[in-house]
Amino acid sequence: MGGDSILTIGRLCVASLLVMVVAVGGVHSSSAGQPVAAVAVEAEPFTTPAIDAHQPSASAETPTLPEKRKTKVPILVYHHIRLTADGSRGLRRMTVTAEVFDQQMKFLQDSGYHVITFSDLADYFEQGRELPTLPVILTFDDGWVTQYENALPFLSKYHFPATFFVVTDYIGHRGFFSWPQLQTLITDGMKIGSHSRSHPRLAKIADPAQLWDQIYNSKVTLESQLEVPVAEFAYPYGSYNTAAVEMVKAAGYRVGRGCCTGVAHTSTDVLALRAIMAPNDLTKFQKYLEAH
Repeated sequence: MGGDSILTIGRLCVASLLVMVVAVGGVHSSSAGQPVAAVAVEAEPFTTPAIDAHQPSASAETPTLPEKRKTKVPILVYHHIRLTADGSRGLRRMTVTAEVFDQQMKFLQDSGYHVITFSDLADYFEQGRELPTLPVILTFDDGWVTQYENALPFLSKYHFPATFFVVTDYIGHRGFFSWPQLQTLITDGMKIGSHSRSHPRLAKIADPAQLWDQIYNSKVTLESQLEVPVAEFAYPYGSYNTAAVEMVKAAGYRVGRGCCTGVAHTSTDVLALRAIMAPNDLTKFQKYLEAH
């Protein structure tokens, strides 16, 4: 699909976007995967922002929705799915073993949870489509190859969809997804989202062109290589501000996901959804879900 699938808006929107970028809002952040050395790729310049072709247009058939819809949906964040939880403290914190991951997926199935996608959640906010009972969303950050090796088999076993947020400059590097592996994920029913080009803290980027490069050009790269629409964005480290959120919207993403502040969402937060870090412990996992 690539650039051909992305509609553009006029110069007036660009000027408005730049004004929004200068007026940087409050910063939100939390820990996520550690970045590695990025590979330089040719970036598309900051010119005309894209609009989201998935956004429903107003029509007589569109239901009248409340000004603000609310719901609670746990959005679980995983990083490494490894055979053992050894290594540094930081690595252990981001690791869920394959054995525990299997137990967690089985708990979701046995307890009547319904694994949904970000599209389902967006449809609830935008179109009033009802969610199933006990909905939950599964996400994986950074594009670590351990997710492919140790999580995908269990996702397939339980027939659960998940969204894999990848850093495009990492693709093909040791320890990360290859392009063929990403294609396999798509074939197996998974979704691919952007986690930026090089995993910076977006709230610390003052240059609008650099921010646009991280947010928009990662989307362009994924869509051109994978030939599928990319409608989900996850903020690296969960770090974002008003400028970043506005650019995520202008780049044509339908949803944005932060980390890790809870499970309550409203229709006004669709570009800054809350999430929770999945623990390497089945009992804690159950308590996290049942508490919400």
